[in-house]
Amino acid sequence: MGEDTVVGAEGQAVNPTEDAGEPQQQEEIKILNLKVLAVIREAQQKHGLRHSDYQRYRGYCSRRLRRLRKALGLVQGEKKKFNKKDVTENVLKDEKHLHIPLVTTERAWAYYMQLKFEANAYPRKKYHMINRLRKARKYAEMLDSLCAESDRVDARTKLETKAYRCWLTGTLFFETSKWSEAQAMLSQAKTIYESLSKAVGEEEGNLFRHKMDEITPSLRYCAYNIGDASAKDDLMSLRGDGINFELDSLITQTREQQAATLQDIEWKGRKMAVKQEKVRIFLLSYQESGQELTQAKESNAAKLSVYENLLLQSKDAVQALREDLLEDPEFRTRQQQSSGKVGSQHFLYTYLLYIRHSITVNRNVVLLETMKRQLEGLEKQEEGKKVVKPQDIVRMYENIIQSLYEVTSLPGLEEDEELMQSNEIKMNFYRAFKSYYMAKAFIFAQKWAEAMAIFHRAMEYIRNVKESGGLDSGMKEQLNQLEKQVEENQFVAHANSILETEQVTEKMTELEINNKAPLVDRLDQYYEDPDLVKGKSNLVRFPPEFEAIPCKPLFFDLAINHLEMPSLEAKLETEKESGKGGLGGWIWGWGGGKK
Repeated sequence: MGEDTVVGAEGQAVNPTEDAGEPQQQEEIKILNLKVLAVIREAQQKHGLRHSDYQRYRGYCSRRLRRLRKALGLVQGEKKKFNKKDVTENVLKDEKHLHIPLVTTERAWAYYMQLKFEANAYPRKKYHMINRLRKARKYAEMLDSLCAESDRVDARTKLETKAYRCWLTGTLFFETSKWSEAQAMLSQAKTIYESLSKAVGEEEGNLFRHKMDEITPSLRYCAYNIGDASAKDDLMSLRGDGINFELDSLITQTREQQAATLQDIEWKGRKMAVKQEKVRIFLLSYQESGQELTQAKESNAAKLSVYENLLLQSKDAVQALREDLLEDPEFRTRQQQSSGKVGSQHFLYTYLLYIRHSITVNRNVVLLETMKRQLEGLEKQEEGKKVVKPQDIVRMYENIIQSLYEVTSLPGLEEDEELMQSNEIKMNFYRAFKSYYMAKAFIFAQKWAEAMAIFHRAMEYIRNVKESGGLDSGMKEQLNQLEKQVEENQFVAHANSILETEQVTEKMTELEINNKAPLVDRLDQYYEDPDLVKGKSNLVRFPPEFEAIPCKPLFFDLAINHLEMPSLEAKLETEKESGKGGLGGWIWGWGGGKK
C-alpha cells in the first residue's frame, strides 16, 4: 500500500482525503412556481390600474422592488456607490428572486403607459415612451432567459414568462409600426395563453382568456396595415361585441389614414370642400357608424357607446371649423341675421350641426327605450342609480323636440320647406308621447281630471300625425301602440275621477254646517246652548271681522296759485344803500378821523 493509504479497524483501506463521516444526502431541489399573470393582475387592481392611474402603480412597483432587494440581500446601493446585482441562476433560490425582474419590467411598462396618455398633449414624450417600452422588453427577456435556463423553474412559469416577453416585444413592434414582426410576436403570445387557458381551472383560465381578448384588436390592426382589408370590419365587429381595450384608438388611426382621401362632400345639392383634418375624421366616423349600429343589434349599451363617440368627435370637428370661420366677416354677419347668403364653408358648418342634432336625437331615443322598460318593470334598474319616473321621460322628449326645432333654424335651412314639414311631423309624433307620459305623471299623483285633459291632447297629436303621413313603418307601429295605451289609460282616469267625485259627495253629506250665531249677537234671545257647559261656547267672533271706518281727510291748497304776492323791491333797495359804508368807511374813519 502507498503512503496515503491507512488500514482501518476491519482491514479496509481508507483514503484520508475523503470525508471520514457518512456522506450527507443532497438537499432536494425546490421547484419554483410563479403565476405571472395572476401576480400582475392582483397588483394592478390594488394599486391604481382600476382607475387607469399608471403613475400610482409605477410608484408601487418602485417601493416593492426596494423591499424585495432589501429582503433578499441584493441591495445595489451602498451609500454613494452603486454595485449592480442582477438575479442570476446562482442566486436563484426562492420565488421572490423571480419577482425582482418581473416588478422591474412592470415599473418600466407602467411608465410607458403613463407617457402614452401624456403624449396626446405633448407629442415629444412619444420618444421617451418608446425608450421605456424598450427597457420593459429588455427586463422581460432577462426574466424569460432566467426561467428557461434554470432547472428549478416549472414548465408553467416558463410558458407564462415566454408569453409575457412575446407580448411586450409585440407591443414594442406595434408602437414602432413594424406590423409583420408585431403580428408574429403577438400571435405567439396569444397561442401560449390559449394553451394555458385549457390546462388550468376555470378561474385562472378566465385571466388568460381576458389577456387574449386584449391582444385580438392589435392583431386585427396589424393585419389591416399589412394589407388585409377585411381586418377593418373585424375591428368594428369587436367593438360591437363590447371589446374596447385600446380599440377606439386603433379605429381612429385607421380613419386618419383614410381621411386624406376625403376632400369634399355633397349635401342638399351643394358640394363643399373639407379642409380640416378633424372634420374629415368625423365625417368618416359618421359614414361608418351605420355599420357599427347594425352590428350592435339589440344592445343599447353598444349603440350608446357609438353615439357618445360620435358626439365627442362632432364637438371637436365643429370647434375646429368654427375657429377658421370666425376670421370670415361674412360668417359673422350671417350669424346675426336670419337670412342672406351662406358660403360653402358656412354650409359645411350647418351640415355638421345638423349631424350633431341628428345624433343627439337618436341617442335620446335609445335612452328612452331603456327608461321605458325600467318604468314598466321589464328591465331591472342598476343599483345606485336614480329610479326612473314619468317626469324623466317627459324631459327627454322635450330635449328631442328642442333639437328638431333648432335644426329648422340653422343657417341655409330656413327656407327648406320639405325639411320643416318633416320635422314638424316628427315633433308632433314626439309631442304625442310627451303628452302621454305627462298624463301618466298626473295619474301617479292621482290628479284624474288633469290626466284626462292631457290624454285628450295626446289623441289630438296622434290624429294630426296620422293625417299628415310621412312616417316610416316603425314610427307608425309605435303610434298605433301609443293610441291603444292612451285609450286604456283614459278610461282608467275617467273611472277614477267618477269614483273620486262620489267620495267627495259622500263626505260633503257627512259634514255638519254650524250656523249658530255667537252669544254677543243674541243677548236678547233665550236659548239653552249645551256647548256652554262643555267648554265649546261660541261667545264672540274671533278674529273679529273687518269694519268700514271713515278715512282721514286730506287737504289740498288749491288757492295759492291765485294769490298776488306783495312787491319787495323797495325793501331790497334800502338794504343796498345801507350797505355802502361798509368796510371802506370803517378804514377811513380809523385813518382820517378827528385829531
